[in-house]
Amino acid sequence: MKRFCFFDLDGTLADTDPDIRVSWKAAMKDLGLVYPDFDRDFIAGPTLEEMAKRFFPDAYTEELGARLRERFGFHYDNDGFPTTVEYAGVMDAARRLRDAGRRLFIVTNKRYAGACAMARHFGWNDVFEKIYTSDMHKDDPSIGKLRKPQLLALVMRELGAAPEECVMIGDTVNDFEAAKANGIESVAVRWGYGTPSECDQATFSVSDAEGLSDLLLGR
Repeated sequence: MKRFCFFDLDGTLADTDPDIRVSWKAAMKDLGLVYPDFDRDFIAGPTLEEMAKRFFPDAYTEELGARLRERFGFHYDNDGFPTTVEYAGVMDAARRLRDAGRRLFIVTNKRYAGACAMARHFGWNDVFEKIYTSDMHKDDPSIGKLRKPQLLALVMRELGAAPEECVMIGDTVNDFEAAKANGIESVAVRWGYGTPSECDQATFSVSDAEGLSDLLLGR
């Protein structure tokens, strides 16, 4: 039985892409950055720094990444998520899993402040025990910022969770590679931002939320 269910956020729980794009564009404008093919090439799943490196490989520095993150956060955290919507049925599926005794956590590359604000906005805190993000330990020099494989490893250590008890639910290759690196199974949700070839890298895949809860409950 999969006692520990780790959910990605962007593209898994909610369609966050429109609000993220608006805040990205505002942050780039603040810093005088231009990427003509932004709407074509942007992907919501990777970290802000990963996307910045892809867009500005010659200009990218840690300082630029930090400035971009600060400006993005300023815009994103103050907008109230006007166009973000939950995917149909996903929280009903999550509640079925919780009611069946599974322990649910959000494990995301999203900024901690933004993830927590979104959870409050949508009322997710009664379903998920805790939110884990790549930057939640950024001020701790012994940990710092984490990529998703390292973040997932930290979560499993903190919970005392064995690999066979865990499953990662996500929509992009970042989620499935993180799961594989930690020896756990993964479920691709095909309603998110991942391509079909990315989803094929997961252990399992589902096309709707009811299928997700049925799979994890063995129905």
